[in-house]
Amino acid sequence: MKWPLLKQPVPYDKVPLYNRYYLHAPKASHADPVMVMGTEIEADALIAFLRERNRGGKVLLTTAHALIRAAALGLAQFPQMNVRLVGRSVYPFRDISVRTAFFHRGNGEIDIMLVPSADRKSLEQIGQEVWRRLMEAGRRSGGRDRELARMRKVPGFVFRQFMRFYGFLDRTFLIPTVSRLDELRGGSMMVNDLSTSGAPPLHMYKPSRFPDSSDSLNLTLGPVETKVVTRGDQFVSVKVMPLFLRADHRLTDAFEMGRFLSLVRELMQNPQRLDESF
Repeated sequence: MKWPLLKQPVPYDKVPLYNRYYLHAPKASHADPVMVMGTEIEADALIAFLRERNRGGKVLLTTAHALIRAAALGLAQFPQMNVRLVGRSVYPFRDISVRTAFFHRGNGEIDIMLVPSADRKSLEQIGQEVWRRLMEAGRRSGGRDRELARMRKVPGFVFRQFMRFYGFLDRTFLIPTVSRLDELRGGSMMVNDLSTSGAPPLHMYKPSRFPDSSDSLNLTLGPVETKVVTRGDQFVSVKVMPLFLRADHRLTDAFEMGRFLSLVRELMQNPQRLDESF
């Protein structure tokens, strides 16, 4: 049993005024607190960095591992964004944990894993943890896979009633995580690496929100594209990757969101900084 959130909420006078408008908006107002901001990164340095690290390293590193690390370092720099809503109060997380989606080859569907304390782990440690989970999923040998198999056997009506009751408790009270399934509530950040082989160019992306109050931040990286830009008096060809961030206006604002996204962009464009700590 773990308690992902601190017991004391953020003091009310520390919650920005315009965040409060969304926080206390009545349902009749149909307020939409979701913000999505997009940019792109120049990916040549990242690709070269990963190629060099993989040439002499013991763990195969990908853009997904770099994105997890960059997101965690971003939250370390902006801890006020590493929060979640319970009732009408904002609670900080005890840890900087990052969730990421992956294709579960054993079941042929998408699953999610949690990388705890990602800000205190190196790229190689993150890579080892992610690959271990992928191998467990491929073999269906992990404890989480056994619990997921049991959940699939629950009838739809029972599943719906359970989710309604559990969702009410989760939204209203500070409750601990007790299993491998609800451990995903231990982090505010969800990252998606959609730069997989065969993915189309990503010019727009509206990340959905999982029915979980912990899912307040979503960072998505798209596939590599070639783009012609100017460098002085010359035109040069560079590789770029789109980067999208979804955030909740009850917990942050567009100014802070832009600063966070700018930092992540800077880290991905200068990947040697992923070995730093904040």
